[in-house]
Amino acid sequence: MRRFLAVVAATLIGLILSASPALACGGLIGPNGAVNLLRTTTFAGYHAGVEHYVTSFEFAGGGGAFGSITPLPGIPSSVERGGDWTLQRLIRETNPQPEEDLFFARAAAPAAGADVEILLETTIDALDITVLKGGGDGVGAWAAAQGFRLPPDAPEVLDFYASRSPIFLAAAFDA
Repeated sequence: MRRFLAVVAATLIGLILSASPALACGGLIGPNGAVNLLRTTTFAGYHAGVEHYVTSFEFAGGGGAFGSITPLPGIPSSVERGGDWTLQRLIRETNPQPEEDLFFARAAAPAAGADVEILLETTIDALDITVLKGGGDGVGAWAAAQGFRLPPDAPEVLDFYASRSPIFLAAAFDA
């Protein structure tokens, strides 16, 4: 029994230590640059065979409405509000892992110019969350139609991430 408990404890410690912040690039889009993204941090970890992501946005300024588009490695089964300061506590207790350990199996990217598919829509506090599947052009066109003001390099950035995974999370904030 002691051996079993030691194996379970070692496994749990290994899982906690191996969890690390994901290197995701989120783009914050606001009218006339009214909002400055100070930091977007995403934590990825596994629990009971399920991959979990916790994302935190830190911003300055304001101007009413703004949003963020974040690439995801796959289709989420749910999107829900996390506890306050959850991500910050996790980051303090873990060490970053090498980049090559952070890439997961990817879904095949659709052809350039393909339409976007809305996979999930929900509201969390003041955020309207939409999970999208599509190529860079489709996601960019959807974002523009929703009022996102995309920076000049958005097509290249969206294409870069869409070639790795066609799944994106769009978060629109409206105070």
